[in-house]
Amino acid sequence: MITSEIQAAKSTFCQLVNDDAHKAIIDLLVSLRSRLALSTDDVGWALWNICDRYAILRNAKQQYVYQSEFYEWGKTTLPALRLHWVVSDGTQALTLIDGGFLDFWWNCYQFANKRVPIAAENRTVRFESHRANAAAYTHFREFSRAESALQLLETVLSEDQIWVNRDFAIVTYHTLLVEFYDALEQREQVSRQIDNLDIYLGDWLSRFKLPKVMSAEPILGSWDQLNAGRPAETIFVAIDNAACAFAIAKQFVGAERLFRICLDQCPERMTAYCKALYLLACWQNRRSPDEIRSLLHGFQNLTVQQVIKFAPELKDVI
Repeated sequence: MITSEIQAAKSTFCQLVNDDAHKAIIDLLVSLRSRLALSTDDVGWALWNICDRYAILRNAKQQYVYQSEFYEWGKTTLPALRLHWVVSDGTQALTLIDGGFLDFWWNCYQFANKRVPIAAENRTVRFESHRANAAAYTHFREFSRAESALQLLETVLSEDQIWVNRDFAIVTYHTLLVEFYDALEQREQVSRQIDNLDIYLGDWLSRFKLPKVMSAEPILGSWDQLNAGRPAETIFVAIDNAACAFAIAKQFVGAERLFRICLDQCPERMTAYCKALYLLACWQNRRSPDEIRSLLHGFQNLTVQQVIKFAPELKDVI
């Protein structure tokens, strides 16, 4: 009976995720935890997603309440192998740090780094955690902490030359370096990392074939999902991320080239943020108001307000 109720809740959860119903997800998971005795895997899944929804809502104080619980529960309940689960998400890191909990998040991350064994079974979650922390601390200009996370990420890449997620991880690593060196205003290093990305992405694309059927992932926020092999089509997530980093670094020609790959191959995966930065790249490359307005009109699920939010330079153009 309990198992069927949990499965029904997970089915509802997946629908609510598709609907971006953040508050309803929180209510569902809080209620589920209060009513049922959940397995360790399901407690972790519920806590991760409650934290995630508060992070998306930019409610750092409420996120901190549950992130603290997640952390304390993890210390006493989770095997050491899984401790990076608690600090594996970039949005959660950004919201907490922005909300004044910088040292709390760092301490949770360092706790995991000191205790987690290096193993194939947790490599992807360790990668996600180092990735999240490198990005967040770069964003907030905590460069020594960002550099520490980048070094740990580089170490992950050296562990297994045939790791199933290696292509995605390498592109992500060099993308994070673009962001890091751009924040430090080290233009020569930015150019070097962009060259590395162009070479590697060219090689990856030459080996890539779009699957006829897109892969189904385990449920969001679960240990299985965060530690899974990435489906082949996430090459476009990596390219989108690299294109965004290029645009932020004002490398607009390269940004437009990468965005066009995604538009040609997998346009439904492009977020409003990516589309807005694509429009910005096109504008910076040719300065044609008619082109930008035409492109905006052709995009589904992209509003003028979103473009102005993510690319305020285009306010007068559109």
